[in-house]
Amino acid sequence: MFRPDLESRQISLPEPTVELPADLLDPLANVIAEVFPQLVARIPPTPAAELGRIGAAERPTDRPGAPVLTALRSVGPRLPERLLGALELVVDEIPLHAPRGLTAALAGAPPRPATAAATRALTPADEPEAVTAVAQLDRISPGACALIHSYLHRLLDHPEIAPLLVVDDRVFDVDDTAGCAGDRFGVARDSARDDDEEVGLAGDEAADGPADEATLAARHGAAHLALAVAVATAVLRELAPPSLGAEAPVVVGTAVGCAVLVLRGRPMPDAYPAALLMRRRADYRLPRQVIGCVHVEGHTFGLVEDIVEPAAEPAAKAAVEDAGRARPAPDFHRNGLVDVVAGGARVRTGVGTGRVNVSLRVLAAPPGTPTPAEAAAWDEIVEVSWTAGAGAASVVGAVTSRAAAPPDARSLFHQTPPWPGDYRLRVCARGRDGAGEDETYELALWGAPAAPEVVHQRGDQLGHRLRGEELPPVTSQPETRYRWVRRRSEFREAATFTVVVGATPQDVVRYFDADPDAPCSLARLRAEGRTDPYLLVLPLAGAERAVLAVEANGLQGSRHAVLSSVSRQGLAASMFWNINALTRLSLAQGGEVLAAFEPGPDAVPDVVLPLLRDLDLTGATDRVAKGLVVVERFTGHEIRPEQVQQMIDNDVAYLINQP
Repeated sequence: MFRPDLESRQISLPEPTVELPADLLDPLANVIAEVFPQLVARIPPTPAAELGRIGAAERPTDRPGAPVLTALRSVGPRLPERLLGALELVVDEIPLHAPRGLTAALAGAPPRPATAAATRALTPADEPEAVTAVAQLDRISPGACALIHSYLHRLLDHPEIAPLLVVDDRVFDVDDTAGCAGDRFGVARDSARDDDEEVGLAGDEAADGPADEATLAARHGAAHLALAVAVATAVLRELAPPSLGAEAPVVVGTAVGCAVLVLRGRPMPDAYPAALLMRRRADYRLPRQVIGCVHVEGHTFGLVEDIVEPAAEPAAKAAVEDAGRARPAPDFHRNGLVDVVAGGARVRTGVGTGRVNVSLRVLAAPPGTPTPAEAAAWDEIVEVSWTAGAGAASVVGAVTSRAAAPPDARSLFHQTPPWPGDYRLRVCARGRDGAGEDETYELALWGAPAAPEVVHQRGDQLGHRLRGEELPPVTSQPETRYRWVRRRSEFREAATFTVVVGATPQDVVRYFDADPDAPCSLARLRAEGRTDPYLLVLPLAGAERAVLAVEANGLQGSRHAVLSSVSRQGLAASMFWNINALTRLSLAQGGEVLAAFEPGPDAVPDVVLPLLRDLDLTGATDRVAKGLVVVERFTGHEIRPEQVQQMIDNDVAYLINQP
């Protein structure tokens, strides 16, 4: 898949270890060179480009299994199917007179018969024909795929083959009257071209201007696939594996898998980085917004240009590392939050080491001065000017490689406009005084000439301390005691926590529409990947009967009927939240629901107001933690991390009946 955020690069792959007859390489190269141009011409540019971009893409995680078959499966079903459709009539007609003895290395391994049962066990029923054929080949002739891959790898640098793999960066005017693969192999051109434009050949007439990214990727992919098809054809024609022979599915499937392996370690064409940059710029759209998490070390993260992946050329990587060492340390004393440095900007965090939430907005126009409501959502807001030298900056912390970053951090890479320019950067922060709990940042960027920095909002202790200002009074924040729920607990994404007073655990289970006589293993539910809603219960210490009920990704405790039933002999309070940031705080007593509302958007019911001393439910932050404080104050029972962990360790869950 095309990734516009990755540069051309070369990575190191282990070389094949199959021993090859050296005296056959030259004659094999010579016959392949004869048919090479015609094979290239038969490969449609669109799938060829998809194949060619593999060298510029992130290398997938290595998976166990036969390398060629695994590589073939890694590109998905559509690419092998399309290439087989384009080449299936061509393979049988290739006039390839290869030298004999190519399969001598397999002489000691007699072919094994392929049974229908074995084939079904090896390949799912819905896999493409080419993938099924390669799986059969691995079973019938073990080592055949590795042998083809070895020949392909050795021929890459052969003096007859290497020049054929060099991609011309010119635009070609295709001569439709010239001889082509269809003419030579007796196949109609249109039937295999799949309505794509022709790939420029060395014999075509060059027009003015460089080729674009798609053309370069197509030429790169087509050249390597053509070589792989020729090698696979030569080896399989001699090997003639039972029931497969050298028919198109096994030839094309093996060729695509081998080409994928080879292309992962091949450099992209010299002109590709410039063409890729042109495509990035043409495809870039405003406005855009991304959200992710950044792993912080040393109390800082940054908006940084010059991100170089670990597999990049050593000289480029060393230059960036040297530049990084030469940069002075950021100075946060002027505004307490952000400092513009060479190559980007650094942001001062409250947490020294840990994860913080970050959103990045790239705007098409200036946003205007923050309104009072916007400012109230943040502790600190600072605006600075920044000049991008190249563009495509990334929000990074300790991990500066997209390939090495965790999934929830990758969206923040290469998101600013991919061109130089002058910008304003507005950094908003909240939670810096909370020891990393719910620490959140927003970076907004838009084009604008340089201007003095502006501090729009001064609110946290850290900002005042860095600016050398008198510290503001420390306000009580009782919600800090419950921030662990959304930051560290196993139920941080979606759950309902309910505290019931005046009922037994069995009563609670029954009222939550589960069967107290049918417990099951929580560990087993998770191991089986079950998504059924379930309930955990724990009796709480104290003179009165009280129970903590926890639902993972469930909402029974927020339902009116459940709260009415479970509170008949006392009290019940619950806090619900889900992955879509929806919340609901509910209180019930004596069988009557007193309040059920969403903290923040909804007005606070009068019955809740006495419980809100030093709590602000109207704000956008810590809504779950604040709601759990209200649950504690209403029921008189604190919810502690060790209680939730005990429920997990007890390994007892109750499946909730679904309507």
